[in-house]
Amino acid sequence: MDALRPFLKLSLWLLITIASPALWAAPTTVLQPFNAEYSIDWNGGLAMSGTTSRSLKQQDDHSWLFKSSAVSLLAGIEETTQVTWHNQQIRPLNYHYNRSVLGKKRVVTISFDWDKMEATNTVKDKPWKMPVNEQVQDKLSYQLLLQQLLAEGEKEFAFDVADGGHLKQYRFAVTGEETVSAPIGEYQAIQVTRLHDEDSERQTLIWFAPALNYQIIKLHHVEDKGKAYTLMLQKLDMGSAEK
Repeated sequence: MDALRPFLKLSLWLLITIASPALWAAPTTVLQPFNAEYSIDWNGGLAMSGTTSRSLKQQDDHSWLFKSSAVSLLAGIEETTQVTWHNQQIRPLNYHYNRSVLGKKRVVTISFDWDKMEATNTVKDKPWKMPVNEQVQDKLSYQLLLQQLLAEGEKEFAFDVADGGHLKQYRFAVTGEETVSAPIGEYQAIQVTRLHDEDSERQTLIWFAPALNYQIIKLHHVEDKGKAYTLMLQKLDMGSAEK
């Protein structure tokens, strides 16, 4: 079990940080369906690898389902969020988290009631409610918003996210540009850094490729005690894209 913890931390991190290639223009742009595949490599005393996939598709009721999953031989995590448009911004409706490790499962759901301005968190079949504001996102929906704002030229980002029964603020900033080589090809990318607490040893760098409609092409995360995780884009199905 101890050997699996680094992969689980990485998988969870990927599921709360990776943005989809859904948005790349003005807020009125229609969401676009996609499928993306990534490789995951961990270097922290025990070599471990796996895969991550992302997909976005429109539902019959015109909402959108964003799905993210990370798997290895012994563990897997899957997250989904159902989102819609409200006042020209992304609004989460239902969030679902499912983790399985050696047969042990953890399931979390969050349902948003925007008429009452509250969210219902359910863990182990025990629901509790929390107040929300108009800007609140879940741990997947904010990723769509991050990518949208980056494409619009924003340099700093702060999101109120419903996480663990509380509202937490996720902060990011643009910190440079460089060329990134990945299995999908070589692309100029914008580097975005997640801003952790000052006393944290963690470091998180994410590279978005404008030529791939601001899709993440690479992610590198350093955990406490120097454990490092790298994600690379392997395949992207969203129509043609120029290098």
